[in-house]
Amino acid sequence: MTGMRIPDFYAPFPLECNPHMQEASRVMWEWIDSHGLAATTKARARMLNTGADLSGAYVWPRAEPGMLSLGLRWLALTFRIDDQLDEDDSDEQPGSRSQAIEELCGILHGAPAQPSPVADALHGLWEETRTGTPASWRRVFVASFEAFLRSYTLEAELKAAGRIPELPEYLGWRMYSVGMPWLWDLDELRLPLFLPDSVRTCEAMSTLRRAGSLHIALVNDVFSVERESMLGYPYNAVSLIMRAQGCSLQEAVAQVAGLVAEHARTVSRILETDLAAELRHQHLPPDAHAAALDYGQNIALNLRGQLAWHASVRRYVTTDITGPWAGNYPDDLLRQTD
Repeated sequence: MTGMRIPDFYAPFPLECNPHMQEASRVMWEWIDSHGLAATTKARARMLNTGADLSGAYVWPRAEPGMLSLGLRWLALTFRIDDQLDEDDSDEQPGSRSQAIEELCGILHGAPAQPSPVADALHGLWEETRTGTPASWRRVFVASFEAFLRSYTLEAELKAAGRIPELPEYLGWRMYSVGMPWLWDLDELRLPLFLPDSVRTCEAMSTLRRAGSLHIALVNDVFSVERESMLGYPYNAVSLIMRAQGCSLQEAVAQVAGLVAEHARTVSRILETDLAAELRHQHLPPDAHAAALDYGQNIALNLRGQLAWHASVRRYVTTDITGPWAGNYPDDLLRQTD
């Protein structure tokens, strides 16, 4: 898996980065330290290499400092969960993983969980986030976040069964495992008003969110395929294409880049025609119409921004796993089941 060339991904959108990143990053790190989420030297190095603050500055380029710092804390927490489940959980026991995931999902519904840095951080963060938000938005966010979390259980179950999915099946959950849907749900906190349910659920918005999510997910698969292959992680579009077609790494990467371009064109089309037409059809008040367009435009900005983030951070290097490797984070999330 050496010598791979990163393609020139198609993302014909402006690049915007939040000017309040430094201030929000300070708040994020104070919160990380207060909850013990990166309490070891290796954990802190992994979090620094990840660049959660830079990722968030591209996710919410127009957010005010308070909302941006909230988003960065969510990102730091989920990168922590992702690393422990995708990389540190070498045994991938479905029962242990499912129990941990269901406890985290339960926190979003007010259920108690076994004390841990991750559980405690999630509880406090959700209480802060949900305050003052409408029930309709909370239902949407929780559904998106649960879909993200449960993708880890699904992958563990598939691996235990020795089943490798075909690409279309994989993409069905990859749009959630990449995490973008819940990140975009949070973007509503930035707007002057929450989106009407009719906008959230319309076909144009659903298609926009799916295309944007898969654009970013497939870019991520290319940047992460070398590291994931070394760790024996099979759920990656590049790896699945290589396995199905018997082609080379670079040939598979080129096919993924073609899919990325298709999703970028879909995002452009939805923004230029479908979404605007749908909003006119719904006869929304001017402020709701403007908020919905702003929300859709932010998704497009994310495509270019997340491409820049992937190319800027050291999250996907392999130097920390080529020698003796003891995991990035303390084993405080998973517990063995009987």
